[in-house]
Amino acid sequence: MNTTDVTIDGTDIQLMLIFCELYNCTIQVDTSEPYDWGDIYLNASGYGLVGMILDRRNDYGVGGMYLWYEAYEYMDMTHFLGRSGVTCLVPAPNRLISWTLLLRPFQFVLWMCVMLCLLLESLALGITRRWEHSSVAAGNSWISSLRFGCISTLKLFVNQSTNYVTSSYALRTVLVASYMIDIILTTVYSGGLAAILTLPTLEEAADSRQRLFDHKLIWTGTSQAWITTIDERSADPVLLGLMEHYRVYDANLISAFSHTEQMGFVVERLQFGHLGNTELIENDALKRLKLMVDDIYFAFTVAFVPRLWPHLNAYNDFILAWHSSGFDKFWEWKIAAEYMNAHCQNRIVASEKTNLDIGPVKLGIDNFIGLILLWCFGMICSLLTFLGELCRGQG
Repeated sequence: MNTTDVTIDGTDIQLMLIFCELYNCTIQVDTSEPYDWGDIYLNASGYGLVGMILDRRNDYGVGGMYLWYEAYEYMDMTHFLGRSGVTCLVPAPNRLISWTLLLRPFQFVLWMCVMLCLLLESLALGITRRWEHSSVAAGNSWISSLRFGCISTLKLFVNQSTNYVTSSYALRTVLVASYMIDIILTTVYSGGLAAILTLPTLEEAADSRQRLFDHKLIWTGTSQAWITTIDERSADPVLLGLMEHYRVYDANLISAFSHTEQMGFVVERLQFGHLGNTELIENDALKRLKLMVDDIYFAFTVAFVPRLWPHLNAYNDFILAWHSSGFDKFWEWKIAAEYMNAHCQNRIVASEKTNLDIGPVKLGIDNFIGLILLWCFGMICSLLTFLGELCRGQG
């Protein structure tokens, strides 16, 4: 037994302290075990906090202990002390900047409809010009008429006029109808593009249970106990898939990863909204992380005691009275105010909702890559057309 003076406090600890005051018992803290929760071996021995209860070196073990069936086979548990949700801090979404921004105002099906509309305009203009009854159009061929239809359609689509003089009311009517359709399409497209460029478009974040599974994001904690509670026989496929992506690292490595790596970091969502296990994440790393909107899973916390612990019934009655009086909420807020970083807690909770007010952003090449690619495509097409005309002229 380590006789060094230690200070213990916390919501679950306060419960035990008040119980000992009522029943005149003394608390001795054992700090000899280097591991946290520990685990149970097949020979009914163990290590960590669980092992100390099994070996009866301690009469009471508490601190994020869930309803573990494997532990219940060898020791007793108290009534539930609180609800504990296991969630993650995941990488915050970045602003989506891509050349595809020029295509985002219209969906794929709508773009297909626009292409079909332009094709029909070209055919209508070409056919009408071919059969217009005028002396000017007497020598019109199908090739020149279709060329006129395609060029006029593209000009009208970008709000440019055509230099062709027509005397046919049929062709004038088709031109007016085409211009009205094109001006509506370009107006709608311009409004959609302005909205996309004005409001930031963010990539999808793995900030929910389902999205964490879809993104196949690695999430990490300091112990295998974070997933021990999950029953593989009854868990759904999403939860089983998340278990495959869980990794165990030491505290120093997790703290370093929080600044650079694209991965999730386990935190505990307490019963009344506070967050535990956040001390591994430094304050300057929170700007690149956000809290998930839901829990990966939740469980009820208990205290572990040896079999036939004589105070178990009295302690369970005391727990129920504690819950019914509302002291569980009061003590959580009190302990959080005394020991948790309020600024850090507020930042993490606020990160659950994405902040679109990102302020002025310095423009880079990514903001113009779409326009540059479109310009390069037009220049290449123009150059190829010019070379084709030269070759045709020489022939």
